Amino acid sequence: MSQVFTLITPEEKAFFAKRLADLCTEKQEKVLELIPAFEAVVLGSVLKLFRNRIRFNALYNFMLAKSAPQDEVAKLLSSGKGMPDYEALYRFGEGMMGVLLPDKKSAIATLLGGQLGAKSSTIIKGLTLSYALYGYRLKEFDYDALRDYKSFGEFYQPYTSDFYALTPAKIQVALVDILVLNDVLKGDSFVFDEPFVAADDRPARNYKLIAVVIAGIVLLAIGLFFAFRSGGTVEVVEKEDADQIIPIDSLNKLNDSLTKAVVDSAKVTTDSLVTLTWPEGKPFQVPKESLVVAFHAYVTDSTVVSPLELTCTELDFSDKTELLSSPTTYLFKQIASGMNKFKEVDVQVQVASEKGAIVAKEHAYVVKNRLVGEGLNQKRITVATLPNSSNNQIIFSFKKRSSLK
Repeated sequence: MSQVFTLITPEEKAFFAKRLADLCTEKQEKVLELIPAFEAVVLGSVLKLFRNRIRFNALYNFMLAKSAPQDEVAKLLSSGKGMPDYEALYRFGEGMMGVLLPDKKSAIATLLGGQLGAKSSTIIKGLTLSYALYGYRLKEFDYDALRDYKSFGEFYQPYTSDFYALTPAKIQVALVDILVLNDVLKGDSFVFDEPFVAADDRPARNYKLIAVVIAGIVLLAIGLFFAFRSGGTVEVVEKEDADQIIPIDSLNKLNDSLTKAVVDSAKVTTDSLVTLTWPEGKPFQVPKESLVVAFHAYVTDSTVVSPLELTCTELDFSDKTELLSSPTTYLFKQIASGMNKFKEVDVQVQVASEKGAIVAKEHAYVVKNRLVGEGLNQKRITVATLPNSSNNQIIFSFKKRSSLK
């Protein structure tokens, strides 16, 4: 690639520097000096995915589930479109950092602040906004790179040499150590020979109901065809043929029963859902049998202080890709929302796999990364493998921290 890795154009960098300088009461020249370092951190965390397919899967799922704040990015990178909603940008950027930079943010902020002489607030906000810009770029312009693991590696591998070009010389060694990039930057070629099969995150369709309705329409059409075929003339019909013709009144009854079936199906769907609400939040619906229902009751009841273990039957892993075969988005979204409302609650993801402890641990991290992708602080999530089992199992173990600690 002819161009050095960058998140924004030179013109946009000037606007971004002005916004961040005003936001943090920092000198604009200092922010311009920091931007290449921010880009180096983003690039380093992306290159690290060459050795971490699980984290790539988490990035894929995050980008699939989340939309980039396009309007806010446009405001951030211009001077005449009003003030951006920084909270929306922070949320998106923190989600990206949770996937790409877990456990490293504090160490990097200390390094950049100490060596480059900037305020810690400038470093933290600048990094968060930079990850939001990267997520926006990946979603809007480089989305083909996410098609599979092989495409991602081949897209970003040519940028490997740009890491040193972007990183200020005095922090290169320390930043490589923090991001653990020695193996990625030593010049070895990578072979990305296992394409990532994307999990379909769309809600399942009711194919039975669709088939019944289509069959009813076809039967109705056949009946109308025979009813009006004579065109007003008398036609002799053999008895054996007449036995094959469906009377119009029967067709009407069939149509009525099909309509009733559709109505009854919709009623059953409604009856199978329950409406819940988080404090100061909007109502949402989940299946009555969902783990979310018991979790909601647990966190909202302040009198319950003992841990709660819930076996999850809503998630299933693919045998071919070791990814969730049908990710249940509402489950991750509502667990993350509830834990963000009730900060004293932590969770441990416990997984057993018939394929062994190594696969079980990979599955546990897939679930953890999905929660991080929904905005939950990764420090509040631990993972564990259950004893060897002939059955696949996922358990969410919730625990409330004492307010006296």
